[in-house]
Amino acid sequence: MKKRLLMIADADSFWTMRLLNHLILPQGYEVVLFPIWGDGGKYADFYREHGVTVYHDRHTLPVIRHIPRVRMWARIALNARDLIKLGPFDVVHNNYLSQRDLALGWQVVKRFRAHWVCSFWGSDLMRASAVALERMKPYLDRCHAISVHNERNVDKIREAFGETAARKTHLLYFGQMGYSDIDAAREKYTIAQCRARFGINPDNFVVCVGYSASSAQQQKEVVETLSALPAERLKRMTLVLQQTYGENDPAYVAQTRELAARLPCQTVSLTRFMGPEESAMLRLSADAFVLAIKTDAFSASMQEYLYAGACVIKGSWLDYPQLTAMGVSPVEFTDFSQIPALLMQVMDGHLTGLPDKQRALFPQLYSWDAVRESWLRLYPEE
Repeated sequence: MKKRLLMIADADSFWTMRLLNHLILPQGYEVVLFPIWGDGGKYADFYREHGVTVYHDRHTLPVIRHIPRVRMWARIALNARDLIKLGPFDVVHNNYLSQRDLALGWQVVKRFRAHWVCSFWGSDLMRASAVALERMKPYLDRCHAISVHNERNVDKIREAFGETAARKTHLLYFGQMGYSDIDAAREKYTIAQCRARFGINPDNFVVCVGYSASSAQQQKEVVETLSALPAERLKRMTLVLQQTYGENDPAYVAQTRELAARLPCQTVSLTRFMGPEESAMLRLSADAFVLAIKTDAFSASMQEYLYAGACVIKGSWLDYPQLTAMGVSPVEFTDFSQIPALLMQVMDGHLTGLPDKQRALFPQLYSWDAVRESWLRLYPEE
């Protein structure tokens, strides 16, 4: 009998699609996907082609729509009832955790005595309030396995949920496809052709800032510091703001673009979704990548910029033990005011990207082939 899995995750997430494509579907699971934030249809073709059933919550609840907590629990009950009808399930895998979605997962787990995996993805753990974490605890006490993607997250699990939760926590790294995408783009296109895809002046010094439109990326704060650069430097520079997803504050994004527009440099704001090839071409276009996100769990974008050869300049508060183990030490700033001087050092060739030997470590350690077995330990043995 075919194994069946309920995936509770963001249906429009690139990471959900790749987790299914490179881990779960190859193991022979029949999958039902519950979209935690609705389904915008971004990967509808993929789900259809691979036989993934995407559940749609059509419960309107007009009578109690103005009572948030009551509405939440009513929706959980109704969705759990519907999902149970789509069962049975051998495994339930919750991704990007909240009380609401854990409560839904638990209802299905109870009904089928399913194996239960709960995966934190970063901000759902590191930026969650104390109240939100406390509400998750009863469910994490019951699950079979927890996964996180940063060593600091393991300490946070112990602090927030206790030793029982910490003992069943697995430190996992998401398998990266970006390395092979970059290799393919490097073979197919010149750097000038990569830059032309985005309208970037091919002769300019290219600085990419952040990888999403979220205010947590602190793009505005980085852009503000660039005004300290000499005008002749800025005139030779292209500033790239990747804002293709994750917008949580439209006013913040607008302010960031307005500040960038005042600088005497070329500015490119990327707002539409990029596929794997375009993403690889952007990485190859960059001379420098500035990462100032408030918290992070081993950013895939940062890994890709390092692998592509850009000089990565990151906030000193971002700790990546994985890079330390590889002998990789990105350039750091402790204060935003240090960024202009660091960029000038990159422009002058005093700071550079990684040598080929270190770049080659990334696919050896963090490709899907390298990490697949560690992920499979979350699931029941055959």
